[in-house]
This record gives sequence, C-alpha cells and structure tokens, in this order.
Amino acid sequence: MFINQKSQEISYALVKISPYIRRPELRHRMERLAFQLLEETSSESFELALKTIASLESLIGLGRAIYEVEPVNANIIIGELESLNSAIRQLVGLDDSETEEAPDLGRFFSKVPAVISQKKEYDNGPTIITEENGNGPNVNGNGLASAIRQSAILEKIRQSANRQIQLKEILAAFPEVSERTMRYDLQKLCSQSLIERIGNGGPGSYYVLK
Repeated sequence: MFINQKSQEISYALVKISPYIRRPELRHRMERLAFQLLEETSSESFELALKTIASLESLIGLGRAIYEVEPVNANIIIGELESLNSAIRQLVGLDDSETEEAPDLGRFFSKVPAVISQKKEYDNGPTIITEENGNGPNVNGNGLASAIRQSAILEKIRQSANRQIQLKEILAAFPEVSERTMRYDLQKLCSQSLIERIGNGGPGSYYVLK
C-alpha cells in the first residue's frame, strides 16, 4: 500500500535528521510524531494520521524558520507530507456506495517509492544515506535520500576549517558516494545559493558556505 510505504519513508527521514536538531523539545516531538504516523497509517487510523501530518508540517516549518532543520530537507519532507495528506484524504473520501474503481494512489507520488538504506555512520560526522531503486543510487537530486545527503555535505563544510573544503576532501569523507553524484549534489547546492564554488573547478577549487 502506497500510504504505508510513503509513511515509512517519511518517518525514516525524520528520525535520521532529528539528531541534528539542537533544541531537545523540538527533536523529541518530531521523533514521537514520526513513530506515531507509522502506527496510525499501519492501523488505518487515517483521521488521526491527518492530524499527525498537520502537526509534523507545522513543526518542520518551525524548524526551518529557526534553522534547526536544513531548508533543503524541510522543503522536500513537507512536500512528501502534502502528497501523503492528499492520498489519505482521497482514500477516506470513498464509501461503500461508490461503484467506481478505487483510484490509483500511486499517481499522488512523483515516483515509485525508493528504498532508503543506511550505508555508514561516522563517529564525528553526519550519517550518509543513499537511495536505491534497483538501478543504483539516485543521482537526479530529487527525493528524500538526496536531500539528506546534501544536508550531510553542508554539515561537513560547516565543520571544516574556515568553513571551506575541496572536492577531494568531500569525496574522502563520503566514500560510498560516486564523484559524479557528489559533483551533482554540489552543483545543486550552488544553484540553491547554499554554497559557493571558488575557482574554475580544477584541483585548487574549493566550496564555501554562503
């Protein structure tokens, strides 16, 4: 069922980003609601799930506003929550008297939900997440996994000396990510004005936070 699978993806993403939230109250509430969403959708308590989705959207919006949640993560997760909200409302709106065929809930989502898998955790750095769909990692910059990976890149730059870092240092920090994917992520972050490349792209170039 698309609703259950999408709930699992969203809850997984929320649990993975919550450790980077500095305010304990916000972090604990977000984690609690992530598990609550899973329980409500799996038990088909859809009216309660809609209220939980609304609460999560408000909390994530607050986290984004006070920069407790990276904007790139917040925007994508809120978009996924809105899609889940629409799918649940469409399902709840059906009754036994309906003779029409039930709608294909898959059309509410941009693509077949991918499997999000954890590759490695670093003792002093962010968790690296990749997205697998049977055809290798997703490198198109869309989806929850890509957003979390790009957030991890931002965190790595933030922790580096003078908040600047070369491509080779990023590649060394994230060995599971290919150079092609990493270059795409960096280009995406540059286009969002989150980082800036200094140099012409050669070995001496480096990236800084804007």
